[in-house]
Amino acid sequence: MKFRSGLALLFLLPVAWGLFTLLGGVAASSGAPCPGIILGEDGEDHPGPMRRGQTCALYDGERPTGTATYEQRKNAQAARQDDLFARGAAYTGYGLVGLALLYLPYGLPWRRKS
Repeated sequence: MKFRSGLALLFLLPVAWGLFTLLGGVAASSGAPCPGIILGEDGEDHPGPMRRGQTCALYDGERPTGTATYEQRKNAQAARQDDLFARGAAYTGYGLVGLALLYLPYGLPWRRKS
């Protein structure tokens, strides 16, 4: 009984991590976040969220590493969301399948008659 409870805990951890990762995918903004400086069409610095027609000057610490358009940043954010959803689904699925294989042959612990 203790062995199965320990295994159940090991399968609950991926379920919890998977749900946390899925929530991270939901919480990730669908906009186009800019980790650098937002430059408008006129080349000037613009505060606030990135809009169409603007570019993002990317920096690695103190050195500039390049620029990205609004569409490129939006596509990168969508790819990050897709990655978070896929990893979260995989972790959650792994944990749930493990729990099912652990408990279905013996019955659920709260439904067993002593």
